[in-house]
Amino acid sequence: MNIVVAGDCEKHDFILAAAMLLKNYFNNEVMVITDNNRHYQYLDGEASGITITDSSVTEKPDIVLYDWHQGYPEGLVDEVTVFATTYERHAMENVDTLLNQKHLPVVLLVIEEECGLGLKYIDHYYPVITSKISYISSPGRRIDWIHDGRVNLKVDKDFAEAVNDFLIEVCNVPKHEIKKLWQYARKRG
Repeated sequence: MNIVVAGDCEKHDFILAAAMLLKNYFNNEVMVITDNNRHYQYLDGEASGITITDSSVTEKPDIVLYDWHQGYPEGLVDEVTVFATTYERHAMENVDTLLNQKHLPVVLLVIEEECGLGLKYIDHYYPVITSKISYISSPGRRIDWIHDGRVNLKVDKDFAEAVNDFLIEVCNVPKHEIKKLWQYARKRG
């Protein structure tokens, strides 16, 4: 399963949480491949059992999450596409570029921050993308996870709901399995 989350914004906390839960659900190795090592460099290639690398890797497990910032990874077959954005102009312009280059994504991940814009603006700006998942950005969570070097699954409710929606809509995890999955993943840490 190749899942590409493309967008010029900070989403490493979301990617790591989803990867951790997918690892526990499928009981299989999960890898995160990124084209921007800015945040992942502090994790020394691993966080909570999730392998983190760049696109030069040749051996890939069955489940790979691509955290892509510029353009779109090449050479993938049967990938599931998700676009991600914040309300910042450069992030939205990146999604515009991706929409012109690639087919429609399964979902648009909106990382909300306090500003004058909201989800209604996103709905109006991207009417062709019908499915959207959003959560409120947490600089504390993003920074803490990098400093700790591990994924802490005690998260805000809106973030957990966004990850749940992602797992259900994009990764085909059954809805009735989600609560048990979080409990299991928290125990395994």
